[in-house]
Amino acid sequence: MAIKMENRTYRLTGITPLLGSQPASRTLRTEFIGSKAPSPAMADEEDEMLGNIDEKGLTVFLRDDNDNSLIMLDYMMRGYLKGALEGLVAQTEIKQPRSKIDRYVFTGPRRIQIMRDGEPIIDEDDQLERPLRAETMRGPRVSLAASEMIDLPWSVEFVVTLLPNPASKSSAQVTWDAIETALDYGQFQGLGQWRNGGYGRFTWERVDR
Repeated sequence: MAIKMENRTYRLTGITPLLGSQPASRTLRTEFIGSKAPSPAMADEEDEMLGNIDEKGLTVFLRDDNDNSLIMLDYMMRGYLKGALEGLVAQTEIKQPRSKIDRYVFTGPRRIQIMRDGEPIIDEDDQLERPLRAETMRGPRVSLAASEMIDLPWSVEFVVTLLPNPASKSSAQVTWDAIETALDYGQFQGLGQWRNGGYGRFTWERVDR
């Protein structure tokens, strides 16, 4: 019996600049990627995409090893949907959205190119430096962080696959309306580093009608 599923393709168009989110420092990214990647093989794949970049305090974009274009990986989009639906529980009534996305929602392709005017973006446009403030046992501390930045315009296209899933007494099911509501959330909190600072915000459109 074939698995029942439906696919839709979406284009996200940036309304604020996008910041790279992968640590450039080899030591930091080994720990970071190892904790975020779903498997050790995937962590190795991401490490290869970062090449020889090794700068403490800098976050960067992944590079496609075929043409060195800037990319996102598919699970980053799933991570966005999880975070957005967590912020929209009161509207969607989907409880434990992370678990439901893991089971019923998938994204692709594996490597999602970041585009500008129909062409892959090869190099970042700039670097954004900013202070990071933290409360520590010794009092407040300020350090400097930097991220590769892509200016406007930028866009990405990706496919969402939705499997049928049940509702329950305590939770609504994941529907296309819920997924598109999550994409609406991107105009307030988007993708990439320093999302809380307003970077990486976007609008969306469906492109496979």
